[in-house]
Amino acid sequence: MSSEPTNSNKQSDKTPAIDGQRPGAKVGSDAIEASGVVVETLQLATNDRDANGILNGILDGLASLVDHDAAGVYVVDPSGKGVHYSMMRGCENPAPDLQAPFSEHGVVGQVLETGELLSLTDHPSVSEGRQGAQSRLIVPLIGKRRQVRGALDVWSDRPNGYDWSAAQILEVYASAVAATIERARLSAEVRDRRRLDSDLALARHVMAGLLPHDTPNIQGFDIAGAHESSFLVGGDYYEFMPLDQGRWGVVIADVVGKGIPAALLVAATRASISSLVGHELAVRAVMRRANRFFHQSVEDGRYVTLFYMVLDVEAQRLLYVNAGHVPPILVRSDGEVALFEEGGVPLGMFESPRYFEGHAALQPGDTLVLYTDGIVEAMDEHGEEYGRAGIVEAVRADVSASATELCSKIMHDVRRFGKDVPADDRTLVIIRAAGH
Repeated sequence: MSSEPTNSNKQSDKTPAIDGQRPGAKVGSDAIEASGVVVETLQLATNDRDANGILNGILDGLASLVDHDAAGVYVVDPSGKGVHYSMMRGCENPAPDLQAPFSEHGVVGQVLETGELLSLTDHPSVSEGRQGAQSRLIVPLIGKRRQVRGALDVWSDRPNGYDWSAAQILEVYASAVAATIERARLSAEVRDRRRLDSDLALARHVMAGLLPHDTPNIQGFDIAGAHESSFLVGGDYYEFMPLDQGRWGVVIADVVGKGIPAALLVAATRASISSLVGHELAVRAVMRRANRFFHQSVEDGRYVTLFYMVLDVEAQRLLYVNAGHVPPILVRSDGEVALFEEGGVPLGMFESPRYFEGHAALQPGDTLVLYTDGIVEAMDEHGEEYGRAGIVEAVRADVSASATELCSKIMHDVRRFGKDVPADDRTLVIIRAAGH
């Protein structure tokens, strides 16, 4: 702590140098003791979750330390790009909008930029904010690692309103204010983290109830599925639905968003598709009605990519519609590859889009891979994606592997390829035609 006021621009014609004539003291002999009391009170203000409450407490503390006719406090945002909070008392003008670079914003900006105390008298900047003021003292709020957290600003209508003692006591007080601001921010971060953790736990719980816990045992097919959540919990979803006449409905989807909003949208997707499928609608009709529901019910900017297919077990044929989803991959027993791309736009984007059906016949040894973008968009340290080529290569590498083995292998390959916590959910479904 400096023992006397400093001026970071002593030779400037804008901010005059401070000579040996000090302004008169405006603090009593018990100022240090009073400061200690104020510091303790200010530390308790950390418990105040309202920014205005903390700022009011800071200005209340000033009244116990120095005489002043107006006062202000400025708090810089954590990024240092501007003043986030401010409060003024006794000033005719509102608090200035201070944005980095602070050096372009007068004497307050100078203190925020340099972190050096500034005492002014008989200078045009003294009356900025309060007409008639003759003395002004601006003290930086210096936090950990010498970071400038803001500034205190006091005006006096008397000449020589503040002396070295006033500057000294305000520097002590400013250090306590800076610590209070840092504790308040830490408390807010802890609360936000706890709330985020609680929200993520709830989202994971919701998603766990929506995803299948096992795969169906369907004659002539070997089926496996896997799901891996990202840290933020995305909106991947898949399901197997028994239909009439020995058919099965298979859905895989990815909703926009993370956390609870995504989980709720997945729940709505599941309910909508289940209800429509239960009415024995054609594949295209299911998609049209599902789209109408999402377009009318979901807020703008949110949508669902979804692939829905109906598998005829006896005929080993399938019909499908792809609503903007990453295209499933069919790897034939001879190694040829087909993508299931027929369909239309994601659900909810437009009011009445057209959807088209695709179809395919499956032969023994064919492998159908359904997946979400978290699989193919996993990146290595060079920015290369795992991609569809990674899936095809894994399928071709071991044509004798079971669906469960192949599913586990691909998920393992993706985790090893990405070398990090997934940025998006990863969902994979393997359907292998085994023949009758």
